[in-house]
Parts: sequence; structure tokens; C-alpha cells
Amino acid sequence: MSGESADDAAGEPAGFEPGPSNLGRGLTLAAALAAAVTLAPSLPAVAVGVVAVGLFAVALRRGSRRALGVATGALVCGLLVGGIYGTPPELLVVSAGATVLAWDVGDTALGVGEQLGRRARSERLELVHAAASLAVAVVGGAVAYTVFRLAGGGRPLLAVVLLLLGATMIVAVLR
Repeated sequence: MSGESADDAAGEPAGFEPGPSNLGRGLTLAAALAAAVTLAPSLPAVAVGVVAVGLFAVALRRGSRRALGVATGALVCGLLVGGIYGTPPELLVVSAGATVLAWDVGDTALGVGEQLGRRARSERLELVHAAASLAVAVVGGAVAYTVFRLAGGGRPLLAVVLLLLGATMIVAVLR
């Protein structure tokens, strides 16, 4: 054992700690919280959103992409509940964009954490990625909202369907 290098038995450098950085966790949870809060006019939707934020925290703590997908699905369910219970379309647009942002930033944080570790100096990379994702979410949300308004508006369920279509397009662009 005295002849071992600074690497541990798994071949990872001593001090390597896999997992998302604090910045990646913070950005993800902030976006998830924004998605939940913008569902505020509908108490059932907010309840689902709060559970989703908790699921995001668990996913980041475990470093699990599967759990991140479940958390994102919970926020989408919150959007659907919000649409059913009459959350204004403007807030649904913001919540949908924040949901996509939380998922994308969280996925990136997990990927960076797996490859570089939670102590890596990845702030610039994570901030630039988050800013680009935010820009795509804003543009996608604006397009979805414009289509909704041009289609006649006033129907929350239609808003949810259009928002989910917009979110799907945003995810396609980000991947």
C-alpha cells in the first residue's frame, strides 16, 4: 500500500467527488422553484410543484438522471393541473420555460459532475449553458404564447397543450 499513487482503488484521483457543483444545484433548484411558484394561482398545481422541487433536490443529491426525469415529469403534471384549474396562460408559459430550464440545467450539472466532479471549476461553463438555455426557453415561450394568442386564446387547456408542444420543441433544440 505504501507504493500506491494518489489514486484510489477505482482509478479516480484522490479528492475526486462525483456530483453536481453547488452552482449547478442552485441554478437547477432556482429554475424548478420558479416553475412551481408561477403556478401560484392554483393551489393544487402549487402543491404538485412543491413536491417536484423536492424531487429535483433528491435527484441532484443522488446524482440520478432518472430521478431528474421524474422530477421534470412532476413539474409537467403541475403545469397540466394549473391549466385545468385556470392558471393564466402567461404564468403557464413562464412555468413551462422554467421547467425546461430546470431539466436542462440539472442534466448538464449531473453530466459535468460525473465527468469533472463537484469541485471542478466549471462555473463559466455552467453559467454560459444556463444563459443559452434561458434564451432558448424565452424564445420558445414567446413563440408558444404568440401561437396561443393568435389561435383565439382564452382556453387554459389549449394553452397547456401549446406550451407542452413548445417545450418539446425547446428540448429538441437543446439536444
